[in-house]
Amino acid sequence: MLTSLFTEEEVKQTVFQMKHNKAPGPDDFPTKFYQVFWEIIKGDLMSLFKDFQGECLPLFSLNFGVITLLPKTSDVKQIQQYSPICLLNVSFKIFTKAGTNRLNRVAQQVVNPCQFPFMPGRNIMEGVVILHETIHELHTKKLDGSSSK
Repeated sequence: MLTSLFTEEEVKQTVFQMKHNKAPGPDDFPTKFYQVFWEIIKGDLMSLFKDFQGECLPLFSLNFGVITLLPKTSDVKQIQQYSPICLLNVSFKIFTKAGTNRLNRVAQQVVNPCQFPFMPGRNIMEGVVILHETIHELHTKKLDGSSSK
């Protein structure tokens, strides 16, 4: 499943999952462009995916970004008052998101349910809450937590 060709529907879902109000990358095409003109550009985008999976797409032409400094305040006087941001081409973001979507489907099957961080639908705080409740229960029942029977 991870290495099968990307389908048009899969790529379309990926494009429409992306937030459309983000800054465009060096190619100046925002996500909204891909969404509004999907019917016109889908063939070209699918050709890119085919070339990518056929290992004949020069990724270096897509996988680069422009680092820009954004001011945190209106009266900037020091470098610390800027936040760096890296603007990537949306076409490259589409590749990475489509791959991430596939990996997430597999990861849900192979990653232990007790591992909370960085998994969709899971929250790192769930582990903290479970630990806190366990410690509270042990303290309330005056248990030491050892597993000896």
